[in-house]
Amino acid sequence: MKVLSTRDNKNMSTVKLTTQCTLLTVPKTRVMSPMFNCPLSVGSAKSVSKSFGLKTSSCYRTTAMAVYKVKLVTPEGEHEFDAPDDAYLLDSAEDAGIELPYSCRAGACSTCAGQVHKGEVDQSDGSFLDETQMKEGYLLTCVSYPRSDLVIHTHKEGDLY
Repeated sequence: MKVLSTRDNKNMSTVKLTTQCTLLTVPKTRVMSPMFNCPLSVGSAKSVSKSFGLKTSSCYRTTAMAVYKVKLVTPEGEHEFDAPDDAYLLDSAEDAGIELPYSCRAGACSTCAGQVHKGEVDQSDGSFLDETQMKEGYLLTCVSYPRSDLVIHTHKEGDLY
């Protein structure tokens, strides 16, 4: 990270992140940061980081979080939403108000099956689908993380058999 400016008279710090984002924090309490040598509120940095789509760890390191566009083609119609790379597709869809079928939420059944028509996912947490099914683009939304923008056809459980 690189500090762009520090304003002690206003208790404001501006930090430029490697992802071309700018993070502003207004300290509630004055704590000297050994990394930046300026006043910084760790609590406010964490809450501001989350609102800018950034991940913070328990040691308050901030990293950029990728967010992808997801288009779901369901029997009821098409739905689009943004999905962060650290949340399962099923959870992101629910956060966007979209209801999808599910049962186990552990990748051990096929209730939430869909088929990727564009893009890539990481479904290494799942155990139900075999290699052939995954090569054909099938996924389980309950254990799939987006790795690119996606177009997914949902409600594909019947097509697996």
